[in-house]
Amino acid sequence: MAGWRPQAGGPLSGLRVAVCGSGAAVWHAGRLLAALGAVVDSGDDGAWREADGVIDAVGMLPSAATVPTVRTVDTTAAEDWAASGAMMLTGRRDGPPLLCPGQPASVAWGALLATELLARVGGREVVLPGPRVLGERAAIAGFHRNAPWSADGTFRVTQYTVDSCAAPVVLNGLSREAVSSDRPMWTDRKRWRLPELLVADLSSGWAGPLCGHILTLLGARVLKIEDPGRPDTARSGPREFFDLLHSGQESVALAPEKAVRLIEAADVVIDDVLVDPPVIAKDKCWLRITGGSGDEDAVAAGLVAYDHGVPACGDAGGPAAPDDGALAAQGDAAGRIADDRGGLAPCGDAIAAPLTGVNAALTAVACRLGGGWWFAELSQRAQAAATLTGSLDGGFRVDAAPPVARRPAGRAAPLGAHTAQVLHEFG
Repeated sequence: MAGWRPQAGGPLSGLRVAVCGSGAAVWHAGRLLAALGAVVDSGDDGAWREADGVIDAVGMLPSAATVPTVRTVDTTAAEDWAASGAMMLTGRRDGPPLLCPGQPASVAWGALLATELLARVGGREVVLPGPRVLGERAAIAGFHRNAPWSADGTFRVTQYTVDSCAAPVVLNGLSREAVSSDRPMWTDRKRWRLPELLVADLSSGWAGPLCGHILTLLGARVLKIEDPGRPDTARSGPREFFDLLHSGQESVALAPEKAVRLIEAADVVIDDVLVDPPVIAKDKCWLRITGGSGDEDAVAAGLVAYDHGVPACGDAGGPAAPDDGALAAQGDAAGRIADDRGGLAPCGDAIAAPLTGVNAALTAVACRLGGGWWFAELSQRAQAAATLTGSLDGGFRVDAAPPVARRPAGRAAPLGAHTAQVLHEFG
């Protein structure tokens, strides 16, 4: 990889990053950072010495290097997919695990590597999880591959279309994309600091809460705000999964329209209930997460998305949450993606949701690191479509690892446990 030239005006304008390696995940990390405004170079010939931060997958940096660094390994997209646990969830129950279109596991890992690097550039030492976040819900709930039905049994794939032109993030109305470059120009050096973060999380399910969980790992104070009449639907699912995403956070039971002061005070707002943002706000990142299935062209990249419980594509087999979604594996001439009966197979477990969560967290950290007012729109449909960059090499065998989950850091707070305390603090 030579490097990436950023689009002007992003929150990371002035950031200089070196990405050392040619693996799929580090490639996507560089692409995502450049889309948010950073100049990204390959780090060859000692160029990493001029960088504000480095992702090193090939051992290029000496151990004594003082530049903020994320050290990782070079892997192929097929290896990332197999290691994530999502491959084991793709295919028929009585058939083999399947490869997938695009590079969703590598994109997810790239976003996490990029987020970890930004945290370190901003003064936070942290280690984030890898692509296995894609399979954690299934590991906890005991889901299995079950094509043509989804792993959780809520929908069946009936269509498959391809649209790989979607940008994963829209900031202040502008789609953010990076352009590859032979030799990006370094910009003037800038001092970077990640401030303390107060997060108002109005979301539910998996996508927004995963974003809030990652920000919690970075040291943010996260207020989990739930309408007491309509609490997070994930509370009724496996307790361990809810604990994983929400331990270490404060639970506030308030309808969104009554949480205005908390929302105004927050540095980051995670919103999937379409709350109106403040008319005047400075130094805030507002993350708007949608299902992406509300228009006529509801299906992109094989994504099955749900908006207010209505399936955009597929036959619903039960209640559908807004973050249910999947890429669909479809057969080719060599049968490398198709199941043995030639049908469609949802890829992983509601894969659009965790893809959205990791990209939302990266966006939030980038916006707060750069400062200013940012309104970020993340359609789950677009997150899946944007993974159709490159492909998996089916010319060699990879062994699929089972989905696994991290152990929760503790128990999530009961609904409303911190309401009185938080309201007293913020008046």
